[in-house]
Amino acid sequence: MKIRSIYRYHRNKSLYFLVAALTVALTSSCNKQLDELRPHNVIFEDIQFERPEGYSKAVVGAYNLVAGGAVASSFNYNDMLIFLSEAKGNTIRALDAEVNKNTDVFNYANSSTKDRSHTYEFWRGSYTLLLHLNKILGHVKAGETNPEILQAKADALFLRAYVYFNLVRLYGKPYHQSPGESLGVMLVLDDKNGPEFAPKRASVQQVYAQILSDLETAAPLFAKKKSNSYGSKYAAYALLSRVYLYMGGTVDNPTASANQKAMEYADRVIKEGGYQLLQDQAYLDYYKTNNINNKEDIFAVNIDYSQGLINNYFAMPSRIGYTGGLYRPSPYLLSLLEADDKRNSFYISNVTPGYPDDTRAVSKYMIRYESLFTFSPFRYLRLAEMYLNRAEAYAKLNNAPAALNDVNIIRRRAGLAALSGLEGKALLNEILKQRKLELAFEGHASYDEFRNGLPMVRNYKSGSSSELNISPTDKKIMMQIPEEEIIANPNLVQN
Repeated sequence: MKIRSIYRYHRNKSLYFLVAALTVALTSSCNKQLDELRPHNVIFEDIQFERPEGYSKAVVGAYNLVAGGAVASSFNYNDMLIFLSEAKGNTIRALDAEVNKNTDVFNYANSSTKDRSHTYEFWRGSYTLLLHLNKILGHVKAGETNPEILQAKADALFLRAYVYFNLVRLYGKPYHQSPGESLGVMLVLDDKNGPEFAPKRASVQQVYAQILSDLETAAPLFAKKKSNSYGSKYAAYALLSRVYLYMGGTVDNPTASANQKAMEYADRVIKEGGYQLLQDQAYLDYYKTNNINNKEDIFAVNIDYSQGLINNYFAMPSRIGYTGGLYRPSPYLLSLLEADDKRNSFYISNVTPGYPDDTRAVSKYMIRYESLFTFSPFRYLRLAEMYLNRAEAYAKLNNAPAALNDVNIIRRRAGLAALSGLEGKALLNEILKQRKLELAFEGHASYDEFRNGLPMVRNYKSGSSSELNISPTDKKIMMQIPEEEIIANPNLVQN
């Protein structure tokens, strides 16, 4: 199927989502059903956006897609996002098992075929999401004043930034590497298409500029405060803090203007957002609860009604006879944990059949249920990251006391003693270490190294995989665009 026909297919599919009240079963329509709907799409679309509540329903559908429905497989959109992010890092080691054949990203093989990688479904799922969001945004009139419609616009802009940031991290070079020249991803900002629709890849700089624009436009439009399963003004600020941190240059060559912005946005979230770091037992139980009413979560993808399978890669309930826990905490990660670190409790005894020596597994996506599925949310933005963002930005701005104060907040919460006297690279190393420990298995692995101009080092073997030392300038750090898309779209250039 050609890229332009894929685009038209997803456009019609998106319209179907808008009309169908956007339930969990949204993505079950087959091509035949979509063909039957085509003559009526324009009518359905007009009806959908006749009233403000139609926009709100469309937004619910968009969040449903984010929660998993953007891809057809049971290993859903966010399962892929978590895994593809973690697999390039040094927080996990792999067991050699046949079911691992689709995850060659771990070895930096980065196949472009759908038989050896998740890139096919993730790329297509991302553009399914973008088409849906662009459909909502395309119906918002210039000068619109209705608060419900403006809230929907804010949600759509926030999610569009979310999708593009995830894409450009996976398929583009780190920002510090000639962003105006290096290729990012296709930047599609409307739902228009035609027989010859075949977009080129925009530059990394252009994609980042669009992400910033969407978030900065969205933030003031959020008037109604909903649960943290939805976007909000402070979720937009939190994501802006992260994006600017990724634009903040390397350890050796930081960019002051971007780090100033990263610090300022994190500061606003910390001081104004009303969020709280969980303490003591509440912190130990953090990953045994969902995100609703949780004071630390800023934006979490709630999958209560859209079961995720990420736990199949990381751990399985011990009384289930399935093989699981195929990616274990690495010896490097475990070596960073001090004896008194409360974060030890996030790693449990768990043995995969046939691999008796691998006895520890992460439990962040394993709560209450003795099944293949996890109901634990994907915690995309939380307050602890904001303290670490602000600490890193302060350190790169040469404000060592403020940076050390923030990193000590995270250390003390984890049961560790506060540090004193750190500055320069020693301070940055401690901040990156705490990011590794605090945010492990939450989709940050390898990005922290590469965006800072550092190599990703695995000083351990992993089944049949050897030790690795991957430079931030190695083209292997980028995912391959699906070969079907490259074949069909003559304007797409492969990584």
